[in-house]
This record gives sequence, structure tokens and C-alpha cells, in this order.
Amino acid sequence: MLIDSHAHFDLVLEGRDITEAEIFSGLKEHSVAFSVQVSIDPAGFSWSREFAARNRDRGILFTLGIHPSSPASEKDLKNLADFTAEVMAGRDAHLLFGIGECGLDFYRMRQQRDVQERSFEFQIDLAHRHSLPVIVHSRDAMAAAIDLLWRKKPGKGIMHCYSGTVPDARSLLDLGFYLSFAGNVTYSKAHNLQDAARYAPLDRILIETDAPFLTPVPLRGKQNRPHNVHHTYQFIADLRGESISKLEKAVYENFVRLRK
Repeated sequence: MLIDSHAHFDLVLEGRDITEAEIFSGLKEHSVAFSVQVSIDPAGFSWSREFAARNRDRGILFTLGIHPSSPASEKDLKNLADFTAEVMAGRDAHLLFGIGECGLDFYRMRQQRDVQERSFEFQIDLAHRHSLPVIVHSRDAMAAAIDLLWRKKPGKGIMHCYSGTVPDARSLLDLGFYLSFAGNVTYSKAHNLQDAARYAPLDRILIETDAPFLTPVPLRGKQNRPHNVHHTYQFIADLRGESISKLEKAVYENFVRLRK
């Protein structure tokens, strides 16, 4: 059974070139047991919860978070905290996988650095308060993100779409983080990511699509789909010289451990 620990079903469906039924057909065909619908701003909170609730029997979970490229006013952050508290007090609490994606993005810089850092710290604290994993986005900001995480020491966490080096991985693993690898690890020039995927212990690895982004080889150039996670599983298993069944079992156990 496969896990897609990070996808944006709302953005996949937004393109209107695939239906919800076709998405779930693909997940079933490739034995994807659980997938996580990841929120990036307050506008998506209700949709994410409703999508997960409607598809709970298909293994859909969801997150609540504000991406570092999204506005994060005091009102937005309060909305996030209030929505999270409401979910955690209700019947859908078991569907809430974590807080995020949040973090730092110095590539786009759509929000000022101080806004990003304030939002990131707020969401780390929120995740810790509810004993949920914090799901971290870091683009061109790995050193700053790691420094902030060491300062805050959030507990459970996932570095989504891992993009760092082996030393970065070591620092995050020392914090107790999990490393989630996406389709970009399959790209021919992704040597640092491949080194990190070899280095990471089996009990700290997750695998994701980040659909509709980061389509893995051999489908690169097309819009990504959650079921394409199987290509990344196979690539990482081959890279590490391990059986696909061993990797599947480890990722599944890691995912279940994070939900406790």
C-alpha cells in the first residue's frame, strides 16, 4: 500500500482536465491507501475539510495551513487557529493530519521575510499545541528554516518536498523530523536530493507527489497526479538498493506513527 503524504487535490481539479472519479480510480489502481489534501490559505480550509470528510473511506486526510507565499495577516492567523480548534473538537479531528504547509520561500518572495517568519512561528506553535505534525515548505531558505526550527523545537514535523543536502538532512533528523521526497528526486540533475534519499533512515522517510507539481520521470512535463507517487517509490527503492515492498512498509509505518 502506498502513501501520498502531500498533494493539492483542489489545484489538480481546478485544471478541469480530470474528474474526481478519475483521480480516485487512479489511486485505487495503484494501491494508494492514504493521500493528504494540503491547504495553502484560509480560502481552502473548508474545501479541504469537506473533501476529506466526503472521501474518508478512500483514505483522504487533510491539513490546515498558510503557505509562505500566501498573505498571513493577524486575521488570517486567527482564522487558522479558530478553524483548527473547531476541527479538533469535532468528529473530523482524526482526519486532520497536520498544520501546513507553512515555512519560508525566498525564491518567490511574495511576502516579506518578517511576514513569512511570523506566520511560520505561529503555525509551529499551533501544531505543537494540538500535538500535530508541522508540515514545512522551504525553497531557497533551508538554512533559515532549519535555524528557526531549532529555535522553536516543534516536536513532530515533516520537511515537505525535501530539497536540501545531506548535512541539512542530518540537522532535521536530529530535530526528530521526517523527510518527504517528491518527484523532483527522480530528475537527472538532482544529485543532492538523491544523496539525501540514500542517507535518510528508513524510519524517517515519506513520499509525496505535491500534485499537480513536480511530476516524476518518466512523466515529467505533464501535470502531476496523486497516483503518480508510485514512480517515486520505485525510483527511491532502486536508488537505495531496497525492495519496493520494504520501502512501502516503512513509509506506511512512518505515516501511521505521525498520526498518533
